[in-house]
Amino acid sequence: MDPQAFRQVIGHFASGVTVITTRDQGINYGLTASAVTSLTLEPPMLLVCINKNTGTQAAISRSRVFAVNILDESQADLALKFATPHSDKFQGVEFTYGRFGEPLLAGVLAHLECRVAADVEASTHRVFLAEVEEGKTYVGSPLTYFRGKFGRFEMVQDEAIYQELRQYVLNREFSLGEAIDPGALARQLEVPPASVYYALTRLAAEGLVSRDLTRGYLINPIDAKTLREAFDARCAIEVGVAEQTVGRIALDDLAELRARMEATLPLIKENRFVDFECYVKANKAFHEYLVSLAKNNTLLEAYRRLSVEGIVWRAMHRMLDQFEHADEAAVTDHRRIVEAYESGDTQYAKSIIVGHNERAKRVYLRAVELSGGQI
Repeated sequence: MDPQAFRQVIGHFASGVTVITTRDQGINYGLTASAVTSLTLEPPMLLVCINKNTGTQAAISRSRVFAVNILDESQADLALKFATPHSDKFQGVEFTYGRFGEPLLAGVLAHLECRVAADVEASTHRVFLAEVEEGKTYVGSPLTYFRGKFGRFEMVQDEAIYQELRQYVLNREFSLGEAIDPGALARQLEVPPASVYYALTRLAAEGLVSRDLTRGYLINPIDAKTLREAFDARCAIEVGVAEQTVGRIALDDLAELRARMEATLPLIKENRFVDFECYVKANKAFHEYLVSLAKNNTLLEAYRRLSVEGIVWRAMHRMLDQFEHADEAAVTDHRRIVEAYESGDTQYAKSIIVGHNERAKRVYLRAVELSGGQI
């Protein structure tokens, strides 16, 4: 095959990006490489191909040790730096030394420390077969290499489909007991089946759907036990946030919390909903902002995943004639929580949050009961 044609075709094979590093005779060496792959599990071994005309190849041949630094998606500049000939590629680069004295780059997705077991020559390259002695992973997403360009692993579509299907489930677009056909759903949404399976797997982990061995994926109903557990978990999060944040938040955050509280006040008057839909949205906005005061996105996402009241609200809306009475204590609690924040009274804030949770839970349990025990 023509070498240039081969380069063009093999460029369509997407790979991760690494920087191979070693140290020999007091000098650090490194280069960017994508020709890295696992070889065996027992013992853990990998294979690395490096051009024979590089100093890094020569240094590894002498030292017999090297590190594989798997780059994070934010490190394209580092990949370019180590892919370009420099007298000192490590200048301005943060790193430490590993078990064998090889440089370990900071901020990477993972690194492996290796000892060469064998090496062979293959035309312009030398192939190193190495045993992995140490390895460590970090939080992040991978940098990728495709058709001569660096990029990031594309997960945006999967996330969007997951969010869309989650809303379908919360809105009860699927009936209880109705089996979800992933293939048919993928065709309906005009998306890859793999993305639908990814979404359903996440929804199953959240407890919103379950997988029956014979029928497939099914919507999990909300019953009294599920509702109690969800509300108690959310209450625990809110109480924990109050413990951390009362008397410690910025004035801008305090003003925003008050604004969101005040948006709920006119929506219940004389113990009746003025606008049911608007109250649902304003109530959600207030509570989520309260949790966001902890400045912890993981905590906020966990709080949102515990949301089941949206399903119950929809059931209540269908039975609004049986829920004409709306306890004004709901919005009064919101005001008291904000006042506790403004006065720096942590215990008062926590006590109001707990009482508010119990009142809301009783209302939702009534909706579940009127729906026949599950929604």
